[in-house]
Amino acid sequence: MAYLAAPSVPTLSLMINGSPVGLVHDFREKMTVEVTAAAARGSNLPAGLHPGSVRYRVQLNRVLLDNLLVSDGFSPYGLHNFTLSIVGQRQTVNFTGCEFTSVTVHSEAGSCMIEEAELMALDRSTAAGGGG
Repeated sequence: MAYLAAPSVPTLSLMINGSPVGLVHDFREKMTVEVTAAAARGSNLPAGLHPGSVRYRVQLNRVLLDNLLVSDGFSPYGLHNFTLSIVGQRQTVNFTGCEFTSVTVHSEAGSCMIEEAELMALDRSTAAGGGG
C-alpha cells in the first residue's frame, strides 16, 4: 500500500520592508559575481581575475499571503527596490535592493498564493534568531 505525502505547512515567515506579508514554504538563492580578466602589461593573456559586482537571485515557492493584505489589495507587481526578509526559527535572511523578475499567482475565493516568485537582490545578510 502506498501513502501520499501530505504537503508540509509553510514555516518561514516573509516580510517586505519590515512588514509581515505571509508564509513561504521554501526558498532558494544563488549568488553570482561578475568577474573580469586582467591582462599582464604587454600581453593579451589573462594574468588574473578581478571580482566585480555581486547579485543574488532568490526563488520563493508557495507563498501564502496574509488574508488582510489580500483584502487591502497588496500586490507584488508595484514593489521596487524593497527589502525582503525570510524569518526561520534559527535565523533571518535579509535581501536588500530587491526587484521581482517573475511572479506566478494562484488565486481562489478568500485566499491568494504566490506559486513561485523570482527576484534579484543587490545585497544579502543574516541575523541570528528568528521567529520562534
